[in-house]
Amino acid sequence: MTAVIVTVDDAHLTGVGAVADTLRERGLQVEQVLDGLGLITGQLPAGQPLTALRVAGVAAVEEARSVRLPPPDAPVQ
Repeated sequence: MTAVIVTVDDAHLTGVGAVADTLRERGLQVEQVLDGLGLITGQLPAGQPLTALRVAGVAAVEEARSVRLPPPDAPVQ
């Protein structure tokens, strides 16, 4: 699975839920719908291209990244 973040365009901010429903139909396992921010997060099956999520109302699709910091007591590198 690939974690993705979908940004909804300004014209569709009032219909974020409808955009999320369309993304579900395209295979996205929606985890969160952040109405106020116009963001939808979820998981896309491995091997499915991000372009599959380019539907009406979507401004951008990107792979979610994680950042890990060393513990505070770790030596400086």
